[in-house]
Amino acid sequence: MIARKFFAIALACGAVACARQATPAISAAPAPAALPETPPIARPALQGATLQQFVDSLATAPQFLSAHWGILIVAAERADTLASVNADKLFLPASNQKLVTGAVALTKLGADFQWKTTFTRTGPVTNGVLRGDLVISGSGDPSVSVAMRGDPLTAFTPLIDALRNGGVTRISGRVRANDAPAFPGSPLGFGWDWDDLDADYGAGVTELIFNDAFTKVVVRGCRAAGKAACVSTSPLTSFPVIRSTVTIRPASTGLRTLEWWRDSAIVPGITVRGSIAAGDSTSFTVSQPDGRAMYVAAVTQALAQAGIRVQKATLQQAGNDTVAVLSSLPLRQVLSAMQKRSQNQIAEVLYRTLAWHETGVGTPDSARAVIERQLSAWGVRTDARAVRDGSGLSRHDFITPRALVQILDAMRRQSDFGVFRDALPTGGVDGTLVNRLRSIPPGRVFAKTGTIDKARSISGYVTTADGELLIFSILANNFSVPNRVVDQTADAIVERLVNMRRIAP
Repeated sequence: MIARKFFAIALACGAVACARQATPAISAAPAPAALPETPPIARPALQGATLQQFVDSLATAPQFLSAHWGILIVAAERADTLASVNADKLFLPASNQKLVTGAVALTKLGADFQWKTTFTRTGPVTNGVLRGDLVISGSGDPSVSVAMRGDPLTAFTPLIDALRNGGVTRISGRVRANDAPAFPGSPLGFGWDWDDLDADYGAGVTELIFNDAFTKVVVRGCRAAGKAACVSTSPLTSFPVIRSTVTIRPASTGLRTLEWWRDSAIVPGITVRGSIAAGDSTSFTVSQPDGRAMYVAAVTQALAQAGIRVQKATLQQAGNDTVAVLSSLPLRQVLSAMQKRSQNQIAEVLYRTLAWHETGVGTPDSARAVIERQLSAWGVRTDARAVRDGSGLSRHDFITPRALVQILDAMRRQSDFGVFRDALPTGGVDGTLVNRLRSIPPGRVFAKTGTIDKARSISGYVTTADGELLIFSILANNFSVPNRVVDQTADAIVERLVNMRRIAP
């Protein structure tokens, strides 16, 4: 038995905080290798309290006595710092780390980059039988998921077409993953909390990843009281193996008591027990620790649905004749899926893909080196960041508000800035901001949020009332108030920026 989980799974949340300090303006030219300590540029007057006074009043409110705020707001085109609180202190960024990963990935790989997955056979095709194994060599395609394709099995249509065109109706060997994975080593990020690992957002990644490496389990009171409940999985119907002892109670009880855990006796398998009322239904998601096995199961199911049977015999044939090469959805779509939903597994795939693409070794250590080199090229000081994963799930990631603003400013200068900006959640419209900033006009705020325990963040771009583009980073750590209080404070700052107008000196 491994890591028992009760049915209600909650995602821990958090934020950052600190005290004000004067900070230099961001340069309008490409950022230097080190930030000079220059006086802040004079700001135009603002109606009523200055923006700095407004920000200070929120960050020093009594409920944040023990918290730390890090805030930087700049008007990049004017080389003007509008407000700053602890802009050069390190904070846990939570999912604002995805801004770092996404920016470097788009810069290094390009918006049209596609991952390739190659299928080879180890034996000949005779009389409709592939007499060998079907071997899968992946490079990290993160787009084979319900979220990105609706039915993720449709990603395998080119493979099925290739097999049919070759006359294959049966595979006498196995469907298996390549013995030399593109992403060697642990599938988990550095410093991830062990109690996150069963949740869908805590799944590890491999170069073969299906449905973001998690399964949805549905439990239904489908029969009369006293009978066994119906338990099903999706998007795969037979993976993982489910052992259920859930019984059905009378509908009048309205009771639902479920728990589940990984069962070492049926790998990969889950045991579910408890009870559910007749006519009731519920669901939960669970990560799959063996991503390659899940991907193989997905290919096998797709083949079966197409009428191609896999016998799973162990054969000794050798060979690598290519059957099909599948292409992922382009990075521009993958980037949007990562940022808007704050999808950790896509971020971790991008992290390792950068390493594999740039160095030929898809390890986290190589990924860290690639990202740090790019950050240095953008002028982000080495003491202004600590990169430990691609998603921000690690509590060993650190960054300053100034570093995030520098990265956002570097992306503003690129030709594909629109791809980067539009991939971010839009205030009051979609992604993790769909229920925040709803009072502002659509399309005025594009920003990435972040949440882990005691760390809350939001950084991105604002268009003011007179059309000026501002870049901002708001990080909060070590607070004791509910997350919504931190969000309300950050949103008040962003709303002030949206409504801001310049007044001539």
